Amino acid sequence: MLKRSTLTKTLLLTSLLLPLAGQGQALPPLEVSAPAGDVLRPGHLGRQTGDIEQIVHFYYDLLGTGLRGERDEPRPFWTSPGLIEFANTPQQADFRAVILHLPGTTAEAGGVEMTVEAIEFRNMERHQYVQNLDDIGGSHLVLLVRNLDSAVSKLKEEGVRIVTEGEEPVAVPLMYGDNRTKRAIIVRDPDGYPVELVELTPTPATTAPADSNLIGARISVTVEDLAASTKLYEDLVGSDMKFWTSPDFVKDEAYNTLRATPNAEYRYASALIPGSPVYLEFVQYRGVEQRNIDPILQDIGTAHALFMVDDMDVMMPRLAAAGMSTLSPTGGPVFIGPTTHALFSKELNNFFIEFMASTAAAE
Repeated sequence: MLKRSTLTKTLLLTSLLLPLAGQGQALPPLEVSAPAGDVLRPGHLGRQTGDIEQIVHFYYDLLGTGLRGERDEPRPFWTSPGLIEFANTPQQADFRAVILHLPGTTAEAGGVEMTVEAIEFRNMERHQYVQNLDDIGGSHLVLLVRNLDSAVSKLKEEGVRIVTEGEEPVAVPLMYGDNRTKRAIIVRDPDGYPVELVELTPTPATTAPADSNLIGARISVTVEDLAASTKLYEDLVGSDMKFWTSPDFVKDEAYNTLRATPNAEYRYASALIPGSPVYLEFVQYRGVEQRNIDPILQDIGTAHALFMVDDMDVMMPRLAAAGMSTLSPTGGPVFIGPTTHALFSKELNNFFIEFMASTAAAE
């Protein structure tokens, strides 16, 4: 097992957070990465989709992600007993998936990138979720780009739905302990899932290729109780995950314009996912009427976060201590390949998380 580093104890972690003008709190630059620990790295943001081909067009053709396999290769539906059990999927269902690599999500150039894994199920009942940004249990993907205007122009040509009021990028406050400025816009992918595009000036250091407009990614989850959520993830992930939490609720007109959340107040918490420069961000709102989403894993428009771990035997007692159960009927991790076992669980905000490890199956 990898030894957990104490280096993260010195990192005051932040993400796309609110300003702390006048408070004098020094924060690290955006490109800081966290060392691996019990969690080795982020695996993917899983996305349940109604149409794989539309997802490939949106993320690969328009936004410039990577793609595992050839662009126009066949993507047939299939299934296996392990995957059926793992996701608690009806026996008659089948599915297909595509893996889209996110540049700039590795601590070192040439490392294993975080991905978007889009999964399309069929032959089972599913519902469509189109999340508001303030829905408890909702999430969105944040993509850092070198040139926001270029990205937005492509999306508008395709008629992509835009969340941000006025349908134009918004200048919003940024807090990283440096002098960068931030412009952002939020759009919806083909399933209605929110995607935030962010341009920072000056452009931060990145492990993305020089010709990539995408240079990094974040995962943002709307939570009911910030303190309870940060404690849960620190308990699950381990001592390597340290959250920075904003001191109080604030209201910012630019952020409310960005997210179409008029009159909302909010607080943030943010931490680097071990083994990466990828931030996990929580947002708690108040002063607005909110929905609590409670999907099944396979519902269209839902998402989950995968953590690659060193030892599943370390994770199981932590899940039990948190009162969380797996989706699989056996109550434990499932081998979904000869050396890969994994589990799904739904956390206190009804957001799905996945843990996966590579270990040889017992004879």
